[in-house]
Amino acid sequence: MLKTLVKTAVLLFLTATMAYGYQAIRLNVSEGEYKERNDAFNGILEVDLEDVGFTPKDIHPGIEYYYRLFYGTKLDKKGKPNPKFKSDYVENLDNLGFITISHEENMLPLLLKEPALGGFAPLNYLIYKKKSETKTYVGTLTPQAMLDITKVKDPDVRKEFTEYIDALSEATDSGMEGEVEFIEIDKLNENSMMEFEIPFDRGEDVLDGKFDFMDRFEAAFEAEDYIIAGKRDFHEYWTDEELEQDRFDAYWVYSLCHFTFSYTVFNVWQHPELGVSAPCSMYMYLEKDSNTLKVGMPSVENWITFGKITDPEKVKYIKDMDKKIREIMISLGAKEV
Repeated sequence: MLKTLVKTAVLLFLTATMAYGYQAIRLNVSEGEYKERNDAFNGILEVDLEDVGFTPKDIHPGIEYYYRLFYGTKLDKKGKPNPKFKSDYVENLDNLGFITISHEENMLPLLLKEPALGGFAPLNYLIYKKKSETKTYVGTLTPQAMLDITKVKDPDVRKEFTEYIDALSEATDSGMEGEVEFIEIDKLNENSMMEFEIPFDRGEDVLDGKFDFMDRFEAAFEAEDYIIAGKRDFHEYWTDEELEQDRFDAYWVYSLCHFTFSYTVFNVWQHPELGVSAPCSMYMYLEKDSNTLKVGMPSVENWITFGKITDPEKVKYIKDMDKKIREIMISLGAKEV
């Protein structure tokens, strides 16, 4: 009888544990005066990131200031009417910062095995504080979420990348001295990635073809009000540092941001935690002697799941971002795969 009771208790425990949820976002939450907490975060950026193997490439602090400048002021700096001014402008954030972090050398062996991991190389290191709270939040997506979104299967890559992100989390906890909280979901989207293939004209020099495509790509996205918030050219770094690899003729990653979209989701809807997925990393690579450029990025639709967003208009607004990205890519000759 006792054995039966024990087995039943264990089964119930395992069932409850399995049903508890999927940890998608990890945040260190600390109390304290705004400037003090921000100084603690800056200390991590200046010292601790490098110690655990990350380099910040594009640092975007004080995004809430630019929301106010873009959408909350009637006149621009020259005293002329601001065409972007929103009469219904709202301000819900004291602090919002995006820092794209990665390390070209550390990521080399991982990207050679699993190129799609470029969807989080760089990844976003997020800080935010709502006006309605005295708490500051710092964190990222969990390594499991990043690996599952990019559909990484290789066990060695999963293990090494998890250890890499865990070291970042430890540095965050040490620097911010807060409590760890997880945002949990039921499960990830089935269509967690957008992936494309584009015919690539190598020309006489692959670099000429690469720079030509970059120019067309950047112009196409900027014409649709996207901001190129950053770019990491991994292949260029590997070449400059004489790091050997025999898979790619080119590999780079864009950080893409749509400012009105981010203002709406993070500030108006008050979902700044979704900033762990912004800016969006879109990787592009050309394998040795290939005439096909491969492109991918995590779907913006993931934000619906992470934010537990159910309002039909909001869901459509987010899905429309994926639709627009697909349209731009198709205009560049891409085929979705």
